[in-house]
Amino acid sequence: MSPAAAIHLKVITPHQILCEADAAEVSLPGLDGLIGILPGHRPMVMALGEGTLTYRADDGETDDYEVRGGYAEIRGDQVLVFTEK
Repeated sequence: MSPAAAIHLKVITPHQILCEADAAEVSLPGLDGLIGILPGHRPMVMALGEGTLTYRADDGETDDYEVRGGYAEIRGDQVLVFTEK
């Protein structure tokens, strides 16, 4: 997958960087439900609720993490997630 078609995802907790990966898509648990992020998504900051963060890697494999609150910053083709875990 070309760099322009990937999202760089970074999940950060107070104790560690939980995940740093390039993804084709990311799904985040917002306060009002799930939100899907694709490359080229508009910039935004959102509050996270409790739920499962899921992403699909460039090779088609999926991975997920349970999150409990925090926030996500989407800018360009980068998603930064700050959570308590």
